[in-house]
Amino acid sequence: MKFHVARLSFVSSAQRTLQKPEFEGNPIELTEKLLEENPKHAPKKRGFIGLYFGDFIFDTGRKLLAARLGKFKEVKITEYDERKKVFHDRKDASFPYVYLLWDKDEQAILVERDTSVFPNYEVLFRSIENHLNNLLKTYELRVSVTPLTERMDFWRSLREYAQGRGYLYEANFKLYMPNFFGNTQQNLKEILNAVKEDYNATEFSNQISNTDGRLNIQENDQKIDAALEWIMKGGGKWSIKGKKEEGKRKVTINSTKNAKTVETSVEIENYTPEGVAKIISSLKPVYSIKRGLVGNDVEKGDK
Repeated sequence: MKFHVARLSFVSSAQRTLQKPEFEGNPIELTEKLLEENPKHAPKKRGFIGLYFGDFIFDTGRKLLAARLGKFKEVKITEYDERKKVFHDRKDASFPYVYLLWDKDEQAILVERDTSVFPNYEVLFRSIENHLNNLLKTYELRVSVTPLTERMDFWRSLREYAQGRGYLYEANFKLYMPNFFGNTQQNLKEILNAVKEDYNATEFSNQISNTDGRLNIQENDQKIDAALEWIMKGGGKWSIKGKKEEGKRKVTINSTKNAKTVETSVEIENYTPEGVAKIISSLKPVYSIKRGLVGNDVEKGDK
């Protein structure tokens, strides 16, 4: 089975509500509760897709492990009337689905890859994020649902425009405020925390550009590398803008279109807590960033 992995990063919302409901627990536990209580996403804006969550599976401690994630699809069914010897077409509802695995300890979700159900996973993750943010709004919280990416995808994309007859106009690095990465990349974390404190910011964007398309980024640049390491863990997004030769139109490539895929030979059998836990355990070494580190600014009371 193949899965896309995304990290959930929580920050306090800049928007305040008149009466914020109380919840005794951390943001990931609150999100589990709200998702189970609100399993349907019916977006009011374009750019999102409707979603249905169901068949939730919990462990013995009521910790969420998995759900089925589907969408509405209208299908045409052809029936045959033997008495009249005619065919009849009618429309019916179908709800194709994929498996969504929930790793509370790593603040990560794993979504089964099946392009026959969800052909555009960038839109899917954006829709999941929209749904969760609608649920968390009254609790004065925001969440970013960010797919994990590979560092080499950035450099490979960069070379397409920075070499030969290509033009590289800009590179943007959007970093979310730290609430989970513990003591990893302490210098960058301190910078982002300072920005958050000084400006009440929920994210920080750093863009470098050259209007002539002659942007020069060296692959051994430590500042770029630090940003990419943060992003590949699910702490942000990158994008680059360029064109391959004179006369071509400018193209923007972003990290969410290059979401990391992880694969396991373990199959979900009978959809049991034990089977789901086995799959999560087999994949965790690929995406784990915790490894004994502790640190969650929101969890510690920054709500």
